[in-house]
Amino acid sequence: MPVDYEAGLDEAIGKLHSEGRYRTFIDIARRNGQFPHATWHRPDGTERR
Repeated sequence: MPVDYEAGLDEAIGKLHSEGRYRTFIDIARRNGQFPHATWHRPDGTERR
């Protein structure tokens, strides 16, 4: 009998959401030699450094 991993994953993520423990991460651009500074490109196209 096949296992429905997707349903199990959806259930686990739903539980994390309901507990308020689910985090999302933004995409940032790091420049070589400038750690820890990074640039974030917002959804509206603007930048934040």
